[in-house]
Amino acid sequence: MRRPVIDMPTLEIIAFYCETSRQKRQLVLMSRDIRQLASDCIIIDNEEELTDPEDIIRLKDTLETAYNPIDKPVVSENGHRLGSIEDYTVNLETNRLQKLHVRQSILRAWLGSNLVIDRTQIIDVTPHRIVVREPTVKLPALQPEPVPEINP
Repeated sequence: MRRPVIDMPTLEIIAFYCETSRQKRQLVLMSRDIRQLASDCIIIDNEEELTDPEDIIRLKDTLETAYNPIDKPVVSENGHRLGSIEDYTVNLETNRLQKLHVRQSILRAWLGSNLVIDRTQIIDVTPHRIVVREPTVKLPALQPEPVPEINP
């Protein structure tokens, strides 16, 4: 398995580029044809499920786009730059990118803040950036500390 074929508008992995031990050219394996996924291999029912990319006409545009979210900038809906995608998590049941792990500026990284964007926060995906809802963090209201009473 070489790399996934990601449908940009839906962030769904629809196929994988791969090669077999017998054929050294790139072939495409549709996600729906995967029987089992392991850390070091993919198990399929038949080698005939591997297809030449030129033979899959309905995926022609997606294959030509070759969308890869890694290193794409992430901006909030208000235009604030939040960082760049460094990794993502895939929901294996739906084959969709579920979480986007964002590499932030050196200062924010040094302060220890990690940013993980859930797919429900994504507003728009373009070839050049990913737009997400403005991040909000609700902190609990600070309560005044009780002053101890001193009895004389």
